[in-house]
Amino acid sequence: QGTAAVGGLGALAACGQQSSDEQASQAAEENEQAAEEATELPNTGWERAEYDQVEDGGTLRLGVTQMPNTWNYYHTNGALADLSDILDPIWPGSFTAAEDGEAVLNPDTIVSAEITNEDPQIVTVKYNPDGVWEDGSPITIKDFAAQWKACNGSDEAFQVASTTGWSDIADVRETDDEFTGEIEYSSTFPDWIQYLYPSLPESISSDPTEFNEGYVTTPTPSYGPFKVGDIDQTGEVITLVRNENWWGQAPKLETIIFSVVSQAQMPSAFANAEIDSIRIADGDTYSQASSRSDSVIQKTNGVTWTHVTLNVTGDDNPLADVTVREAVARAINRDAVGQAVVGPLEAPVVPVDNFVFMPGQDGYEDSFAAGTDGPLEYDADAAGALLDEAGWELNGDVREKDGAQLTLSVTVPADTKSNSDRARQIQTDLNAVGFAVELETVPSDAYFDDYVDTGDFEMVTFSWQGTLFPQQSSANLFYPATSGQNYTGLDLDSELEELAGSMQTELDPEARMAASNKFSSIVAASFSVIPFYATPEIYGVSEGIVNYGASLFETIDWTTVGFKAA
Repeated sequence: QGTAAVGGLGALAACGQQSSDEQASQAAEENEQAAEEATELPNTGWERAEYDQVEDGGTLRLGVTQMPNTWNYYHTNGALADLSDILDPIWPGSFTAAEDGEAVLNPDTIVSAEITNEDPQIVTVKYNPDGVWEDGSPITIKDFAAQWKACNGSDEAFQVASTTGWSDIADVRETDDEFTGEIEYSSTFPDWIQYLYPSLPESISSDPTEFNEGYVTTPTPSYGPFKVGDIDQTGEVITLVRNENWWGQAPKLETIIFSVVSQAQMPSAFANAEIDSIRIADGDTYSQASSRSDSVIQKTNGVTWTHVTLNVTGDDNPLADVTVREAVARAINRDAVGQAVVGPLEAPVVPVDNFVFMPGQDGYEDSFAAGTDGPLEYDADAAGALLDEAGWELNGDVREKDGAQLTLSVTVPADTKSNSDRARQIQTDLNAVGFAVELETVPSDAYFDDYVDTGDFEMVTFSWQGTLFPQQSSANLFYPATSGQNYTGLDLDSELEELAGSMQTELDPEARMAASNKFSSIVAASFSVIPFYATPEIYGVSEGIVNYGASLFETIDWTTVGFKAA
């Protein structure tokens, strides 16, 4: 969950004119119908169809916001969402993810892979010998070894986007034949399934010039069901066609066309049936997409979750008291915050109550129920009682203790409506129980660098991004206390150290999951970060398209994507 975003998705409706009770009543009423339909969203939203139920042929038209800066995804200029979308039908990878997020080996690329030694950790892997690059040359262990050397950070001549995972590998060696090898790790690495199969041939990964400059406008070789058939730089259109050297199940689609469409024009392009899919993040886009009669709206759980982080450091800081922090948590109407964003999308509000796993992900459980006196529910009376317990007594509208008022501030980036409206909701709810909360607006381009990263705030609200492999990144949000992503300033190292180690190195899945949830329950009991809701994944998709669309984690099988047979 290592990617932060300032605003989250969508826009919160301003609600500062309503009382807390009115907000709670309105939010509950607006959410009732959606909640009746589903207490939680599904993990996969597309219409499923068996392979023989999909037409042979057809074109899928998709939108991207820009042409690739480079076709090498591993280059520092390459790791962008648009390029990832384009490469998805071209690069099948070493694993696929199931609906619940379980990762399993991809039989198209991997015959077998298992840990054959634990100290040091060695993974023995055997590639599918039928696997070939676009030109028909075999995909071998030497290709993977070259990519590891290029991406592990040992040779600065390779301008890589990230060394994560690659730098944990100590050695790659061929064993029985060119398709069989051993991957040795420098330390225990549970998420090894991500690093088994090359995406680049040795000819690219062994040469810094080729790696950095050779594929700026030329596509890297395909090894999947599709390959790049045409690039129209002037018209900004990329056409994928069937790869005649693909060794797996033949794809149903004949072509996939990616056209550059600006973010502002994407809704009208979908409404006018110029593209077959659109990701929906706000009410206006939802309305436009819903107006198209020959389309369907798909909704699933999402991986983006919003929260408010409390800074516990500083002299005379009331947030240093966990009882005050719990009062803050119970005073905020999380349903109202979520409904303001999710309501216009006509989806149920799915609260997030775990700091490692997302709702719908294998391992998810309510960490507040496990680590505190009960679930985190909106209860202004309970919040007031907690403040009484902490010695903050009401004096008029604002509580006082030892002559000091209970004042706090929320630091807000300018011109970021979703963030500022979320802050106003926090302000309204906390003021209702005796806080005096002010909003401090700062330049948006300085929000993280000058305020969040430096700890120059009392409360901030932004979004974190969950992942398919959450343990490695989630631990860094709270451990160690000196972690660059632990914005709370709270030192839980003595409680979290052993659990964080298990999260990052435990090879037994059940033991690792148990450690992760114990870790999460300790964080929950600290009330230093108050999670709000998961922003749903919502797609508009042309009617008749199957096996494609909104998904929390499930991997798209591009050989089965197409149009449902009549």
